[in-house]
Amino acid sequence: MSEKLKKLKHEQYVAEQKLRSCQHREKILERQMSELNRRERVHRLCTRAGMLESFLVCPGELTDDQVMELLKISFRQPEVVLALAKMVHDVHEKQNVPNPL
Repeated sequence: MSEKLKKLKHEQYVAEQKLRSCQHREKILERQMSELNRRERVHRLCTRAGMLESFLVCPGELTDDQVMELLKISFRQPEVVLALAKMVHDVHEKQNVPNPL
């Protein structure tokens, strides 16, 4: 084989090794992002569940169905619907999200 061909094959080998290394690193980073997203969601759920329980009388004695019914009643109130819509609108406006309607 000519020296030039050997050199090109070596460069190809090095490039393939680097590609495999980068692909492996990408998988590691994707797993780390997934884990961080999961932890962030769990933290948010626990925080908000704690907020809800702070408003319930004897939360441990209520069933999940009872809490769900209470939330349905609460979120059907016109003033709650309007307040939630305004909050979402304000967040979207702050983040420059186009109006979905």
